Amino acid sequence: MYNINSKTRDLILTALMIAFVFIATMIIKIPTVGGYVHLGDCMVFLSVVVLGKKRGAFSSAIGMALVDITSGYYVWAPFTFVIKWGMAYIAGAILEKLDNGEEHKVIKKDEVIAFSIGGIFMVIAYFLAGTIIAAFLTGNVGLIQGLVLAAKDIGTNIVQVSVGIVLAMPLSLILIPIKKRIFN
Repeated sequence: MYNINSKTRDLILTALMIAFVFIATMIIKIPTVGGYVHLGDCMVFLSVVVLGKKRGAFSSAIGMALVDITSGYYVWAPFTFVIKWGMAYIAGAILEKLDNGEEHKVIKKDEVIAFSIGGIFMVIAYFLAGTIIAAFLTGNVGLIQGLVLAAKDIGTNIVQVSVGIVLAMPLSLILIPIKKRIFN
């Protein structure tokens, strides 16, 4: 086994997680009216399981914003950066608060709570971002029209984050022991 400096290890793991978030989002993209549904939210949640709230939020925000930029959704990239950072940071902060250090052999309600609250933040934040973008792109659209236009994506965002949670739960059981071996 190589003896790697902890800062180097952290940098490598953060870069890998950025790549995993990016790839998971790019591999399966199902187009919707205002964008697309993807599997990247699973990796957002796993990033905080592996890296913690700060580096997990950073890697999620960078990975997801890069997807928007490379997919032509430039106007969404700054919103995505902030929203995915917030989603991951919230989930990570709750996980840290609820973590009692016991071994994970079954899916715990802590993860369900943390991921769900992070997901609720994401759905609300994308709704607000969609309202802003609708008003910006159309010029004369009022608040009510912007809200109506943004509401079209609420259902798909709920499905997307729910699938992300369902996939992240069993995968986190696999990653937590691996994380302990890497970081200890």
